[in-house]
Amino acid sequence: MEMETDPKSVASEVFRDVLENLAFMFADEAQADDLPEAPAEARRADMQFTGVMAGALALAVPSEMCLEIAANMLGVDPDDDRAMEKAQDALKELLNITCGHVLTQLAGEEPVFDLSVPQVASVTAEQWDAFARDAQTSAFLIDDIEPALLKLVLDKADS
Repeated sequence: MEMETDPKSVASEVFRDVLENLAFMFADEAQADDLPEAPAEARRADMQFTGVMAGALALAVPSEMCLEIAANMLGVDPDDDRAMEKAQDALKELLNITCGHVLTQLAGEEPVFDLSVPQVASVTAEQWDAFARDAQTSAFLIDDIEPALLKLVLDKADS
């Protein structure tokens, strides 16, 4: 795999790999205009990082997809109580692993980063649409059906 240097491209590539390896789901990049309309219920996980680079990573998915991610990670059916209990944790874990891999790809193995604990919140249709249209957001179709949004924001380094 050739090294991407564009942070947004790196984040997109890493997210697709992590989603596939962790949750056995496949993501294809899409244009915001190609996504289905905003989901009725969605969740957004956010986390910050500081170190040689500082910034934030956010991931938004339909609420039902949190269940699917949890079920796939646990090896159970989406209607299993364990998947329902772990749905938000699964989204946080997906974001956390993605963030760690993105930072390694961008900064290498040596630098140490401080990562915040991912936080999850509900997303309205209006918030979803604004997030999807943000220039820093990458849009995906998961398994050719469900939308997902990933946004990487890099601040100036604290050196």
